[in-house]
Amino acid sequence: MAEWSNALVLPRSDPFGKNQRAAPRGLPCNKILGVRIKERKMFFTYILKSEIDGSYYYGHTKNIDLRLRRHNAGRVRSTKAKRPWVLHYQEVFESKSEAYRREIFFKSIDGYNFLKSEKIT
Repeated sequence: MAEWSNALVLPRSDPFGKNQRAAPRGLPCNKILGVRIKERKMFFTYILKSEIDGSYYYGHTKNIDLRLRRHNAGRVRSTKAKRPWVLHYQEVFESKSEAYRREIFFKSIDGYNFLKSEKIT
């Protein structure tokens, strides 16, 4: 499991890091006290749980909030019948390819066993 050590698992109570300090008023978000901060794109691997039958859906995205809204609005064919969905688990990666590989891992038998052993699903 060392290959996934660069994943950042966010706690469910603060899934988007909103409790972090914000930039001082009047300054752009990418500038704090004259120091330019490189904006990082984050990619998510996520697991949704259906409130109808308790089934799971695995996916990856760049904008997890928008993606969850699309699932619950019925705009995703594979999840439309089992709405509503809740975000059950997520991991954050710096590249899309890492997030995609983790999604594929979750869908494999080794990923299934990992999720069961960690009591995630």
